Amino acid sequence: MGRNYFVEEAIEHYLSSLIIKPNVYVTGLLVGQFSLQRDFVVLAVQTPSKEDQNDASQIKNKQKLDSIDEEWVTEHARQVSRMLPGGLFVLGVFLITSPEFGKEAQNVLRKLIFSIEKSVMKTRLWSPTEDDVADRVALHFCSATKKIICRTYDVRDAKSSAKPADWKYQGGVSSSWLSLECSIQVDILIPLPAASVSNDLQKNIRDGLINWASQIEKCIFLFNGQIKEDECEVLQGPKKSSRGIFQTMPLSVQVLTPLPLSSDDRCTATVQVCRGSAHLKGVVKCRACIHSNKPKVKDAVQAMKRDILNTVSDRCEALFEDLVLEGTIDQTAFANKTHTLPLRVFAPIAGSTVRLCDYMFRDETVGDIQERFLEMLDLDLEEKDFVVAEVIDKDMATSDMSQALGMDKINREHTQDLNKSTVVFKIWQNMGAVLAAACALLATIVSLQYYMD
Repeated sequence: MGRNYFVEEAIEHYLSSLIIKPNVYVTGLLVGQFSLQRDFVVLAVQTPSKEDQNDASQIKNKQKLDSIDEEWVTEHARQVSRMLPGGLFVLGVFLITSPEFGKEAQNVLRKLIFSIEKSVMKTRLWSPTEDDVADRVALHFCSATKKIICRTYDVRDAKSSAKPADWKYQGGVSSSWLSLECSIQVDILIPLPAASVSNDLQKNIRDGLINWASQIEKCIFLFNGQIKEDECEVLQGPKKSSRGIFQTMPLSVQVLTPLPLSSDDRCTATVQVCRGSAHLKGVVKCRACIHSNKPKVKDAVQAMKRDILNTVSDRCEALFEDLVLEGTIDQTAFANKTHTLPLRVFAPIAGSTVRLCDYMFRDETVGDIQERFLEMLDLDLEEKDFVVAEVIDKDMATSDMSQALGMDKINREHTQDLNKSTVVFKIWQNMGAVLAAACALLATIVSLQYYMD
């Protein structure tokens, strides 16, 4: 028996609206949430057109499926995945064609699914577990008959064949999902080995984030101040059955990070010669959403952990991409400066409790975010729909910066909590001797303690 996909009603109208010409194909992404029993699709978004092609050339190219730009579709999926909070994923792809491309369409969809999965997971700091759903949906929509063929492929098996799946439209699929949010202190010190060259900076940062990710996996999450068993439901008691309860405030979750190793824990200290270090420090706001069909604690915890890892990793990636455009990615030019990672901005899907996100640099305005939502997600939102999740540190909150961010045009959450700031990123150079000495001293202390015990 194949998987069941419960799809937001608005997606049916959206797919029909994309039929421009009978002999022109349209590609796009399907966004939603997996579960062991069934999957939920809350958003469909078409692949944006390339800027370097005019309308006439695009229509000509779209008359044959072999002209589909796999790299362009994959890059779109990578960008969209950044805009998804914890719990949401790119579930698969859709393809709209005329009837004569029916057989060829499945081969194209299969190829796109595996390419997208490889690209999206390449930048993640977490790995799928055995409980994660490995099926991705391939939806073919006929522009003439509006007939739908829905199939799935197992992305863990490169030789997997198509399996049939049910595609069912429903109203209000995501109108009452449970939203969770937390704030977490980020303080990551990443050594930069002396043996590395300047172009290894991004790799060194990622290696440091991978080590930090292992600590996040050990975090403890409190719901209403309590530790709950994995199989327990997140919401219990009278509120559980109250209709519309998920449409109020998100459920606040507390995160307890692991303590440093005690003197009783054995460890092996190593000395590493470094040319400097990178320091990421600040507070980030994380958000996750899960469907309201008896959500369990283990699902909520997993969604929150992945959002924490995703948002820090995605911000660093966005910063490096911005520096590449500026031509200042060289470690020497990057050193001894404080770089503010972009702020996280949220916006809702119409008729849903689910919020999507984007990242805004200090020289950007809300208009830039609006354009990205329209280009990447095909969502035309107003300025009032956007909410900045974090606030700028007092020392950094100058009037010029607030004006550049367009703070007067967008809502801000928790403005009274001025001690919370977005993450700042700084690299120090010429600290190799100090760091080496500190490591050597630490190794000596640990060794003496071990032998004394």
